[in-house]
Amino acid sequence: MLGLGNSITSGAFYGEATAWDPSNLGSTLIAWYKNNTGLTNLSGTDGNSDNRLQWSDQSGNNNHIIQDEDGDKPTITSGGLDFELDDTEHMEFTSALDFGGSNPFSIFFVLNRESYSGQHGLLGSTTTEFIGFSAEDDKVKVRSSGSGADNITITFATSGIWELSTDFIFTLTKDASGNLLVYKDGVFQAEDDGGTSVNNGAGFDIEYVGIKQPDNANFDGLMKEILICDTVLSSSDRGEVITYLKNKFSIS
Repeated sequence: MLGLGNSITSGAFYGEATAWDPSNLGSTLIAWYKNNTGLTNLSGTDGNSDNRLQWSDQSGNNNHIIQDEDGDKPTITSGGLDFELDDTEHMEFTSALDFGGSNPFSIFFVLNRESYSGQHGLLGSTTTEFIGFSAEDDKVKVRSSGSGADNITITFATSGIWELSTDFIFTLTKDASGNLLVYKDGVFQAEDDGGTSVNNGAGFDIEYVGIKQPDNANFDGLMKEILICDTVLSSSDRGEVITYLKNKFSIS
């Protein structure tokens, strides 16, 4: 798991109030792909770094997400990235993230989905590990590998949660015991059986954004902002992230 220090500091004058933003989370913020910030698309030779689409990490860890292949590049749209269903568009982390075993996380996506057809990967790998939506609009899938692994499908007490053509905030947390909690726009989404899904597989290496595996179950829609932390945030800090994103994207 990345554990590099956060180098973002406040530039406020003494006595001047500053608006909260994710840099206040400190070193637990291991990756931050900020809307309309750090997005570049070069036009060099296909497959080479001079042809790179990059969304630069604003956490201070320089774990940018990149794509050098023209055929795999999503489109820069609305300050984020637009992935298409019928293509193989995805981004690659500069350094893979290790969510395996007892490694906790909190992830936040601001999404605008364009279809429910098939599985849609949010984060993926070259093997079996991934986080994404199932073929049904109200289910989420989480899969790890190795000891303690399971291919979890989370079904919620409320149906039709992850609607189309609307900005929403998807949050998933995993604690050190593998307990998975899901939130929509900051509101906890209970599972239909009242339980809590668990996935603490030893293998959970995340390499890609916007796809389950290469050429398999790619996301369809816009990713407008992404934040990844290496802890389960306190309810206070999680609330600060949600408020920041709601205000930014006019989400009620």
